[in-house]
Amino acid sequence: MDKLNTEQEYQRIITVYGKDDQLGALNLLERQLNTMTQRAQMLLGLCGIVITVTGFSGRIIAGTNRAAQLLIVSGVSITLISAALVVGGVMKLLWITQQPPHEDLPQLIRTTLAYRNRKMRFYHAAVYVLLLGLTCYVIAIAIMLLNPHASTVAPAR
Repeated sequence: MDKLNTEQEYQRIITVYGKDDQLGALNLLERQLNTMTQRAQMLLGLCGIVITVTGFSGRIIAGTNRAAQLLIVSGVSITLISAALVVGGVMKLLWITQQPPHEDLPQLIRTTLAYRNRKMRFYHAAVYVLLLGLTCYVIAIAIMLLNPHASTVAPAR
């Protein structure tokens, strides 16, 4: 199925809701924005887990060899970029009622669709960046597991 542009999606929504229930169409968009926010919160949670685990075991992983060091540092850095995309692009708030124009409901629906689409692009970018960060992280862990006696980190005293 081809992706609809904003105008095509607006026409589809109006076909479903009718011109008399444009507030229902806005409620639909509000629910979609809520769903995106929930998914963005899940991504932030995953980023937090990666950062927390790195705090506890990153030194052990990095102690394996130079490749593991570069991968663990890259993985956590890329994960932070993903978190920044989520916070700056998806979680940033602009209420539907603050969107211009205030008096033209059909145009408000179109503007809100464009707003949702911008947030969705940030969300997709954050997902791909997080997957890249997790890939680096998992490769670093695999290197550590494949070299169980290579750790150069001295035990804590």
